[in-house]
Order: sequence, then C-alpha cells, then structure tokens
Amino acid sequence: MPVWLDHASILVPDLTAAVDHLDRRLGLRATVSPAAPTRHSRVHLHRSYLEVSAGSRDGRWHPTMFFLRFDDPDALRAHLETTSIEYRWSEYQGVDGTWDDVELRIGAVPLPTLIRRTAPSDVARDWPPALGEPHRCGARTLAAVHVEVPSVGEALEAYGRLLGRQPERPVRGPAHVSLVTGEVVLHEDRGGRISGIVLGVSSLDQTRDALRAPLVETRDGVAWTDPEGVFGVRLGFAEVALAG
Repeated sequence: MPVWLDHASILVPDLTAAVDHLDRRLGLRATVSPAAPTRHSRVHLHRSYLEVSAGSRDGRWHPTMFFLRFDDPDALRAHLETTSIEYRWSEYQGVDGTWDDVELRIGAVPLPTLIRRTAPSDVARDWPPALGEPHRCGARTLAAVHVEVPSVGEALEAYGRLLGRQPERPVRGPAHVSLVTGEVVLHEDRGGRISGIVLGVSSLDQTRDALRAPLVETRDGVAWTDPEGVFGVRLGFAEVALAG
C-alpha cells in the first residue's frame, strides 16, 4: 500500500513568537495561514511540511501527531477491508481546505492518520506542493518521524499489515519503516509519543554553518539540535536525496 510521509504537527504556546523563533534560530521559514493568522502555519518542505499551530498551554512545544498521505481512496478502502484493519473514515475541515481523514486501530500500537487533501480542488491536485524557496538551514524534506511504541515487534507487525509488506526487524536498536518518501523510526518505550522529527538536507556542513549552533550527530547520521533550543522538541537533520 503506497503511502508518503506527509507532515508532522507541533503545538506551540504563541504562534507569532514561534514563527519568529523558527526563522531566527533554526533557519526555517513558516508560512502563516491567512484564514487563521494567530493559530496556524506551515513550514513547507518538498511535498511535505511541518504544521505549527497554537495550542500548547505549558510554555513548551509539543509534537502531537504525524500523517501519511495516500492517493487512491478506493484502493485504500479495499486494502483495509482485506486486512481487517479497524478504521474510521471521515472528512476533516481544516483552516484552508478539506481532507479525507482515516484513523487506524491495530491493537495498542500508536499509528499515524492517513490523509488526502480533497479541496480546494486546484490546490488538492498538487498537495503538498514541491519545495519553492530553500530554507536558510538547508531543510528540503521531511525525512523521518521517530515514535515511541510499547513493543517494536507488535508495531512492525501492524505496519506490515498496513503497508502489505513486513519491515525488517533489527537485532537491536530502533526499527526503520521505509515509506514511498520518508520513514518512521520505532523506539521501544512506553511513552507512546513522537520523540523526534528529522528534516532532510543536502549538506550537514552547510546546515551547521547556517545555524551556528552545536549539533550532536548520532551513529545513524542524524545531527540533532539541543531540545532546549526548540522548547523541548527533538529536531534533527540528515543528508538525504530529494525525492519526487
């Protein structure tokens, strides 16, 4: 079942302050939605984005959800019925459009929502759009979302049912579930939350120069910012090829 990593949502206390911080400290340009200028914005990447919205009440930033995009509703319905995956299909009315919104349930595994923009039709045909003007930090695409799950084995079985193929289980460490674009990285932890967001760049050296801030690189090639610089969000950068 082909699905793409579409976007991840982050709640912030104050949108205006967050948009300024994203630009000034992280080199990310957020576009405020005209229909909700104090509540909603997007950091557009290549056919993916970060959704940054007002709503946090504790002064911190919180990644709350992530979404996978599908392109064929009839094929998706048939697939979900064939695999006996529990789902709820609804229409979501956002601040500037309408989406098919498919919530999934496979046991207790934290799963993304599947979405497809349907209106306005002229926007939906090419949504999310291709990357326009590059970001100062070099961010080009949404490369990965790291998620805590109670059991990596159960989560891999769930993603296998969803995708129609069984992802490989590592001997140790997190499991990587590859999508058409981007990936989901599963960590065994009962926190059940998004533990990290990775943006794809063409050069980590250029990103370091642009940010002028220390980045801690891990063995998987991700260079992570200091979470305190993103008010608690674990944000990383990794070198990736730009997919179509």
